[in-house]
Amino acid sequence: MNVLAINAMLGGLVGYLGAGARLLVYGGVQPGEGGAGTTLLAAAVLALPAGEVTDGQLSLVQADTAGDLAVATGIATWGRLEVAGGPWVADFSMSGPSGAGQVKLVVQNPPEGDPEAKLYQGGTFFIGEVVIGG
Repeated sequence: MNVLAINAMLGGLVGYLGAGARLLVYGGVQPGEGGAGTTLLAAAVLALPAGEVTDGQLSLVQADTAGDLAVATGIATWGRLEVAGGPWVADFSMSGPSGAGQVKLVVQNPPEGDPEAKLYQGGTFFIGEVVIGG
């Protein structure tokens, strides 16, 4: 598939997400597509539009440029995109910046020696990089 077609599909996804879309961050074993969530660690409300499409890749944008707060402590292993009101759209693997996850999280001021994608309840996190498409 060519990049123009991928850009069009991802652009459609951005339009579908609309206002109030969220990226949910979970710990634990990722279920099959659309399966029951595991331990919810954090939720990032996405900007409107929810992201930008360039060269066959979608970059999600958080609504709050100061980051979002984790609601529980744990290592982020997977995430889910959902539209406002809760219907799920897609599931993704997650990791810290040097990991292989489709979504990379940046944790602000992590304790030395902690895994990169470990979130602490009340701590701030940022969506660092999203690789959807391409």
